[in-house]
Amino acid sequence: MLLESIVCIIAIAITGYAIAKKVNATVALFIGGLIILLVAPLLGHTDTGHYEVADAGNIFLNQFGFIAKILAETTAGIGMIIMVLFGFSAYMTHIGANAIAVDLLTRPLLKLKVKYLLVPLTFWIGNLMSLAVPSASSLAVLLLATLFPALVGAGLTPLTAAAVIATTATIMPTPLGADNVIAADRLGLGLEEYVFGMHAAISIPTLIAIGIVHYFWQKYMDKRAIAVGASVGENAVIDAPQEEDKPSAPAWYAIFPILPLLLVLIPFLLGFFIDVAITAELVPVTLLSVLVAMAAEAIRKRSVYTPLQDMMVFFKGMGTGFGAVVALVVAANVLVEGIVQLGIIDALSSAVSNLPGAAWILFLGLSGIMLLLTLLTGGVAPFYSLVEIAPQIASNVGINGALLTLPLQFIGNLARATSPVAAVVLIVCGSVKEPPSRLIARTVVPMAAGIVISLALTWIIVGP
Repeated sequence: MLLESIVCIIAIAITGYAIAKKVNATVALFIGGLIILLVAPLLGHTDTGHYEVADAGNIFLNQFGFIAKILAETTAGIGMIIMVLFGFSAYMTHIGANAIAVDLLTRPLLKLKVKYLLVPLTFWIGNLMSLAVPSASSLAVLLLATLFPALVGAGLTPLTAAAVIATTATIMPTPLGADNVIAADRLGLGLEEYVFGMHAAISIPTLIAIGIVHYFWQKYMDKRAIAVGASVGENAVIDAPQEEDKPSAPAWYAIFPILPLLLVLIPFLLGFFIDVAITAELVPVTLLSVLVAMAAEAIRKRSVYTPLQDMMVFFKGMGTGFGAVVALVVAANVLVEGIVQLGIIDALSSAVSNLPGAAWILFLGLSGIMLLLTLLTGGVAPFYSLVEIAPQIASNVGINGALLTLPLQFIGNLARATSPVAAVVLIVCGSVKEPPSRLIARTVVPMAAGIVISLALTWIIVGP
């Protein structure tokens, strides 16, 4: 197992170095996995696990067949759900439904007289908006253009407003999130069971706590900055939205971005009270929601041709989903399956299972690795690799797989706003004309509090 361990370490080191050098995470993970899979046969490892691969007559060609099988099964299964969700989000943005939902949610905020109450409320409402706009960067751009000027106009310092906006996309319990879809699949749980049961029991109290911490921390940081004469973001570029920039769609379009969520959630909740025969799968209800929105567009525009043409936005969005997430999942699978093929996972599980407090060691160890990788990469890409490993290790050791998987998800989404290389941090810093270090000083305490609380609740609620 020594040679296998050396190969694994070298491949992971190359992957990490490539990511640190700004190589796309998908490419870096794929290359790391490819290295392992090409070396594995030389060490006598050719087991492809649960993937049935036809013998091509050559051990190396078999490995490429293995990769092709991973690509095919991932794309046809979990990948299809992710692509459909991306297509749906793109279509909702195109018809103005996302913008009108954001506008309706944020409008009541600006009527508050106590300015610092805007901090937790903006954070909570921003997380609700992430249901419609799942990308942290896209949501930040939208809020910087629409809500940021209003928050500053209401009395918040630009740096406080920026810090809240940078943290709005975190850990919402939604079946529309790609990370939730993958986590539920890898744990072998129903999506509704995972999201509305296990995930929500931890994420909702955590989000409430983060909002409260945000309130006190931003207030403290403003007072300290003013006391020492430091900047609070006065150089921010504030462009108030013009009348022509306001959403043109009717107000009732706000229902469309959350329609798939409602179609999944309502049968799930009804099942607690009555015997419901309907099983709401995510892809069918999302496709139904797109068709309902398209029909509404046809009625509003009094044309069938234009809405039919606009359906290409949905399919192009699916393509974006493949490039942004599905390819990343495939690459992560290639790396992880290579590690599994070398026998590293089984060896690690056997070594840890004999130690006292194995569950605690794995819980803190994987959480620490996820935190470090998120800070280094500035995104949730490490989650897609580790979520492939965590349930397998948990199963081998005999502990609940969710105990290792949930922290990976929570830490990846929360720590992102504290990484100086995260896209959302760089976008927001560009608007307030401040270095990342000053924005991170505003986000690190609320996000750290969220990580600690989510970890504690995971251990208490899920348990080993």
